[in-house]
Amino acid sequence: MSLNRNPKILILATGGTIASKSTDKGFVPQISGIELLQLIPEIANQTRVDVNQLMNIDSSDMQVSDWQKIARACQDAIEQKYSAIIITHGTDTMCYTASALSFLLPDLKIPIILTGSQKPAVLSDSDGPQNMKDAFCVANSKLKGVYIVFNHKIILGSRAYKMYTQNFDAYISRNYPYVGYVKDEKIEILTYPKILNSKNIPNQDVGQFELCPEVALLKVTPATKPEFLSFIGKSGYQGIVIEGFGTGGISNLNHGMLDEIEHIISKCNIPIIMISQCMYEGVNLAVYGVGDQAAKAGVISGNDMTTEIAIVKLMWLLARTKDMKQIKKAIAYNFCDEITDYL
Repeated sequence: MSLNRNPKILILATGGTIASKSTDKGFVPQISGIELLQLIPEIANQTRVDVNQLMNIDSSDMQVSDWQKIARACQDAIEQKYSAIIITHGTDTMCYTASALSFLLPDLKIPIILTGSQKPAVLSDSDGPQNMKDAFCVANSKLKGVYIVFNHKIILGSRAYKMYTQNFDAYISRNYPYVGYVKDEKIEILTYPKILNSKNIPNQDVGQFELCPEVALLKVTPATKPEFLSFIGKSGYQGIVIEGFGTGGISNLNHGMLDEIEHIISKCNIPIIMISQCMYEGVNLAVYGVGDQAAKAGVISGNDMTTEIAIVKLMWLLARTKDMKQIKKAIAYNFCDEITDYL
């Protein structure tokens, strides 16, 4: 592997499967970032690399405060003139962290790459070392922004979705082209995504890393009762993301549900964003009557956003404004290629 010796790259180690060892309680993160790097000596010997062990946890334990900690560490590294950042991370919530960093780190001039593995790096058949090698290849590229690099694919952080629980080809890019591929240590870049511009951030008086964690997710079923939504509205949440049917349907026959939605939005000033349970394409509330009535009740279309980016985007917006009109406008706005303009 031939890498440019000039870039100074920072590894932010956070744990996950890639850093795990087998214990009597199952796989548990125990390997340090330095130990991970030692598993790939050809990289350690040819590239200037520093390691910052931020945490060593299962990504299922990752909290909103951890996203903020990672974002602050990235910002510090940017100010220290690192040319790229590689974040080793558990796969289960990697898309949430990638989504958060996409909004918490505006005006990026370097690549921030999240990677990990489906099998611990210490195992002989692990995908971890190859994913790390690919991440370093991308770190030497001209890309800017937040990406997941996994199984030779370069995926925009705001569009990544974990498709498989164990398959090495864990992630797909939802409703957005793959940014590129890494093959035989060479990069093919197909598109250069939009980066969050700080000039477009609402209410810039709010701190860069502020998020409102009080956002709930509701996946509706044919049996969902209005009382469940009412409970969410009374539980201190400031925003709700609903995964609706198809292009954005909620049962019209259950009139209590629409009444409760309208009450939560208009009386409690809690925004409700609708995204689709379907894997591809997205919400269009104008197609069917069930969607039209949801829109008339005040539901905001999340178009083709992933669940992770919809939740994080609403957290980010609620930390900056509680004005419903501003939130509706901002949800539809494409900040970092997280949403398609035309839907």
